[in-house]
Amino acid sequence: MFVAVYTKTMKPNHYTEIPATFEVQLEQLKDYDSKKHISARGIQFFHPYDIEVPSILKISLKMISMTGSIDFLVKTLKSEKVDKEGLYEIHCNFYDTNAEKEDEVLEFIKSF
Repeated sequence: MFVAVYTKTMKPNHYTEIPATFEVQLEQLKDYDSKKHISARGIQFFHPYDIEVPSILKISLKMISMTGSIDFLVKTLKSEKVDKEGLYEIHCNFYDTNAEKEDEVLEFIKSF
């Protein structure tokens, strides 16, 4: 029997909520390499449909009142129905990206 012992406490994943003032467009990618890097950071949003775990999604995020968008990839790690709301709470971690791109996305979200 193998027992893992951690000398440091593991940090929880950090999810930034996408506010309702953003439009989220999703495209589920069929062909992907499951061994690519998954970040500890990610996003959380509400969606009217369940998204299968672990799906790889291309997300285009834009402000409803502005033109232009920011595109990035995520891996869905959690999809949970919200009681009585008819929505699903979706948690995704950044996928196949680097810290600079993640910072750019998170700053874009936080700037509005």
